[in-house]
Amino acid sequence: MNFIIFIIIVGILIIVHEFGHFIAARKSGVKVEKFAIGFGPVLFTIKGKNTDFLICLFPLGGYVKMAGENRLETKGLADEFFSKPVLTRMKIVFAGPFFNYFFAFLLFWIIAVIGFPYIEPIVGKVKEGFPAQSAGLKEGDRILSVNGKKVEHWLDMTQLIRESKNSVFLDIDRQGQKLSLKVPLEKAEGGDEFGRKKSVAVIGIEASSKVKIIKYNLFQGALKAFETVVGLTVLTIKGFFYMVAGTLSPKDVAGPLGIYYITSQTIKLGIVAILNLMAILNVSLAIVNLLPLPVFDGGHIFLLFIEKIRRKPISEKTDILLTRVGIAIIGILMIFVFYNDIVNFGSKIWGKWF
Repeated sequence: MNFIIFIIIVGILIIVHEFGHFIAARKSGVKVEKFAIGFGPVLFTIKGKNTDFLICLFPLGGYVKMAGENRLETKGLADEFFSKPVLTRMKIVFAGPFFNYFFAFLLFWIIAVIGFPYIEPIVGKVKEGFPAQSAGLKEGDRILSVNGKKVEHWLDMTQLIRESKNSVFLDIDRQGQKLSLKVPLEKAEGGDEFGRKKSVAVIGIEASSKVKIIKYNLFQGALKAFETVVGLTVLTIKGFFYMVAGTLSPKDVAGPLGIYYITSQTIKLGIVAILNLMAILNVSLAIVNLLPLPVFDGGHIFLLFIEKIRRKPISEKTDILLTRVGIAIIGILMIFVFYNDIVNFGSKIWGKWF
């Protein structure tokens, strides 16, 4: 069952992405010959009026085949990809990642409206010898605000504490009694949002197991969804930057096996968690596709941008060379990612099977 749900989730990601290309091409007057989900041998075909819809053996990908998208096969017809202006072609290419972004926004909006479980800012344990104990914090205290800023859940609270210097002012609710405490900060080894070890400010408390559902109205939900998409985008781009800079190991990147394992664990948490994972994967897919590398959508957009400046496309020889380089890069990345997945997740997945 986990594998079926994983295939469904990946299939939805692909369909959303390729549908973006499909609808933009059709709206721009470009004929779409094939709409394929997966790669490799075709399992079955649905014949449409103008487009053949294919389901292929290997589900980790897909493509939209447009008339005249290969310059060597163009006939100069009006409904061909290369017959359209540069900006129109850029719009068609960009539509795939854009649809992934838009779908992620819709999913986060739904989640915000129906509610998502958060750990409540309630003290579950006060560690001995830490500032919280000497300041008088007790198990069961609900933290209402940090330095005057209201907190709704545990992550809000920890983030505000980590951003503070020397000490924090906490407003707490202790069995209906409102109290204010000044708590000194202490440095301890922790991790950032990428799991990198670093010294962080702590007061010495642990969360309780209590959770609450936070819901937003439609307008608030839309704002929250937009904020989440932007936040994820910034976080992902920072991650790429740190990997290039060498401060974040590429081994922390999950591929198909890693996503399968994460999916199998997420399924246990319910439909909201699954929707959240789908939204995150859509944002990730959009960003990866926008990287300015050959074969990726970002690479095509970059070449179209060059064509717009030069007022003529790059030579066919250069185009073929870049395509081959892009395929080689993707091949190397796939080998690395699969190897990395086997090392990180292989025993967790196959240990359940054998």
